[in-house]
Amino acid sequence: MLHVCPTDAVFASAQRVWDLVATPDLLAQWSETRIIRAPNREVVAGDRLVLGVGLGHRLKVRFVVEDAQRPRRLALHIGLPFGVTNHEVIAIAPVDPERCRVTFN
Repeated sequence: MLHVCPTDAVFASAQRVWDLVATPDLLAQWSETRIIRAPNREVVAGDRLVLGVGLGHRLKVRFVVEDAQRPRRLALHIGLPFGVTNHEVIAIAPVDPERCRVTFN
């Protein structure tokens, strides 16, 4: 089995990156998806989200938030179309006030 953990330093604060991945409205905006079901707030452990993707947003991506530790760690179980599943952990580590390292695994 191949394991890949992409990581990069980005020119955005850890809080800004957290907002983009943990706030459903912002997540849908930058990912060009449509919210079908999500809380109207920052996600917390136990939350479930459904986003519409693809042409006409007909395909559904389902998220179960397993862990949310603001602004450092977001663990998700993701159900993709066609039965594909993914366990994703997004780790956010501040480098300085204006930059952070983001790692997906």
